[in-house]
Amino acid sequence: MSPISAVTEIPRYRRLADALRAKITSGVLAPGDQLPTEMDLCAEENVSRHTVRDALRILVEAGLIERRRGAGSVVAIPPAPAFAQSISDYDSLLQYAREARFVLARSGPADKDALERTGLKGSYAQFIGSRRVANKPALAITAIYVLARYAPDEAVMREMSEPVSEWIERNHGVQIERVMQSMEAVALSASQAKRLGVGNRSPALRTLRRYSDGAGKIVLLSESLHPAGRFAYEMRLERTRV
Repeated sequence: MSPISAVTEIPRYRRLADALRAKITSGVLAPGDQLPTEMDLCAEENVSRHTVRDALRILVEAGLIERRRGAGSVVAIPPAPAFAQSISDYDSLLQYAREARFVLARSGPADKDALERTGLKGSYAQFIGSRRVANKPALAITAIYVLARYAPDEAVMREMSEPVSEWIERNHGVQIERVMQSMEAVALSASQAKRLGVGNRSPALRTLRRYSDGAGKIVLLSESLHPAGRFAYEMRLERTRV
């Protein structure tokens, strides 16, 4: 079984938390909006009150909602636009690409500097743009590199509403077998900071994702710079007892 084909059952409270999180990050629930009561959520989702409380606890800890005595749960007013992504399997890894739209700024063949910086070898198309949710400030500057023979043209890329990896699989019959992700803290350059609307040398999270086929060839690579306060990862680690 391939590393990304194994399915791990996600607890109901986490599925509920992810569903509520999606409504908040997409703008369906705006800052200050009141969430349904615990009893209403129990009835709507057909879950226990314990499940609802665990889901709401996750959102409180993530700073997305506030519990107010006599007023229930309301969407918190964040200090800056934020996107929180949980990582438990391949599908949750694609959550960001599905909910944060890629807005293309320019495209062309990947240049030598880009290939050396990312470690890519061969011919790749390069798409530079940003990730956005609704009309909020950009969550990240993003560069997407696609193996040239699988690359969409610019018009397709501008209208794409699905993760690029899924588009490649659907249109070229290529199976993504492995995704490697690395993260590091960096400081934004003057031009990067200006594009993101933050101060020069502001801290940022650089993420690099490499999508490989069964032969180990990298068919897709994404590189993103997220300024502090606009993006967070949540990892769920299961303890295995022998």
